[in-house]
Amino acid sequence: MYFCRKHVLVCTAVHCNQKGAQQVAARLRIELKRRGLDADVMVNTCDSIDLCDIGPNIVVYPDGIIYRGVQVKDIPDVIESLRAGGRPVERLLLTADSEDEVRRRQLFVAAAEREPVPADEFLALARSHGFDEAWCAEEARRGFIARKPYGDGQAVWVTSKARRRYGLPGGGAEGA
Repeated sequence: MYFCRKHVLVCTAVHCNQKGAQQVAARLRIELKRRGLDADVMVNTCDSIDLCDIGPNIVVYPDGIIYRGVQVKDIPDVIESLRAGGRPVERLLLTADSEDEVRRRQLFVAAAEREPVPADEFLALARSHGFDEAWCAEEARRGFIARKPYGDGQAVWVTSKARRRYGLPGGGAEGA
């Protein structure tokens, strides 16, 4: 069996890939090898970690760290964080208090309070929180919102997946 001290997942789903995720993963592997850390730190690519709008994203296990917006120029700092005793790269760190996550949570709270939200109103609400139509489509594809027929059009519900992630009431079967 293969053992390593840390396992790094680099999201290479469509949006992250368009922002250079393959180059980030490749450079990370090369630099880890150059520094003799390739046996301690395993790097794999993955389909998505559900945050593609702020990618390329990296998840570090067992640390539970998520780095967002990682570029090739950030690799030296990421590698230093992966060394034994290394500290997280604060400027790349995604936490529940990060602006990106706060905006997401605020949007989902606002949408959950208005359910069902007509699709055009949800898009306007998303835009008011800094998200666009492509982001909404991705959230639907990733299962954070559900679009369903309602009345003469479509409406949006916040799914149990989003409710659980953002600590909203009804994290059970509602809206899923």
